[in-house]
Amino acid sequence: MVDEGCVVLEKSFPTEKVADSPDSLIEELKKLKDEADIIIGPSGYGVPYVCNEDILDPKLFSSEILLLTSISKLSKRTGDPGFEVYRALYKLTNELWKLGANVCYIPSVKQLESVDPSIKVNRIDLGTADKLGASFLAAYSIINSLKTSENFPDFFVLELGFGYNALIYFKGGSIYGGLGGTSLGPGFLTPGPLDLEIIVSKGKWNRNSVWSGGIENVCMSSSLRDAFYPGRTGRCLFYVQSMLRSIRSGIAYLGGTWKEPIVLSGRWADEEISKELEKFLGMPISMIRPSLPGASIAKEAAQGMAMIGDSLLGGRFSSLFKRLSLHKASGTVMDHIYIPNMTQAVKRHIDAYKNSLSKEALGRILIEKD
Repeated sequence: MVDEGCVVLEKSFPTEKVADSPDSLIEELKKLKDEADIIIGPSGYGVPYVCNEDILDPKLFSSEILLLTSISKLSKRTGDPGFEVYRALYKLTNELWKLGANVCYIPSVKQLESVDPSIKVNRIDLGTADKLGASFLAAYSIINSLKTSENFPDFFVLELGFGYNALIYFKGGSIYGGLGGTSLGPGFLTPGPLDLEIIVSKGKWNRNSVWSGGIENVCMSSSLRDAFYPGRTGRCLFYVQSMLRSIRSGIAYLGGTWKEPIVLSGRWADEEISKELEKFLGMPISMIRPSLPGASIAKEAAQGMAMIGDSLLGGRFSSLFKRLSLHKASGTVMDHIYIPNMTQAVKRHIDAYKNSLSKEALGRILIEKD
């Protein structure tokens, strides 16, 4: 919880515990219901500023819009840790709707007006809602580190999350583009983008395929830091090098000049990994794991999402929120998808919007017409 620019309350719930049973988190939120002016819910793949009062069908909203997964699939236990997180978030979103509190959901990078449309083509994940939160905190920290707030430099945010990495590019004072966890390259859990020939050879892929085959599997390690140990060899070495190459390729793809500083964020961000990145990329790491005053255990993404919530109420961070044009988010993550085989999936997603949200909310979101 943030107040007057500081973190005044923070609690951490391990991902594994939430996956197994989200009830403890739900109970904690019930206690905070009357204390918090706004709660930012788990926003998944993103939706442009929808609040509980806009939602007509919370099950459809949380499954098909936030998680891009059908209700029927989310209703069944699989035992897969990654999928159980999805099931927990689905349950949590529905319980938050029942609370009657001011719970709101925020967009992902793809839904920002400032992002170059060419970067959005045939992509869903340019950085999920939590990556946007981490990026907002990074921008605030960069500005605060400067002697003047008139202008701030172009820079990258590299989020090394538990499962996925993301690269977000700030250019000209706003977010110009990004590459999310399944677009950037191998992460701790995810294999990253795949050659379409691999997809065709497999024939069928499930939701849990996106968090299987990452560095954890290949390096048989319990953390990304372990995989970066000196003297690593064989396939683990190659996989880590592939991750580093993907980051370098992502910088080029987003139009970086190789002079921009990088803000390193996320669970695996530390000095040792920072040194390896600087050496490989030839770019400066200007900041590692930025945080607000008062924060000690709160993740960067959680801090940033709380800051966005503060902005929606016109609080301390609202000027930066507008300066970055985050208030102009619109559309869906299925906009700009032009693959014929995706027609039905896009239609199902748009139908979920139409059937789960109020007309007023739909009018604000501006679903793509072409």
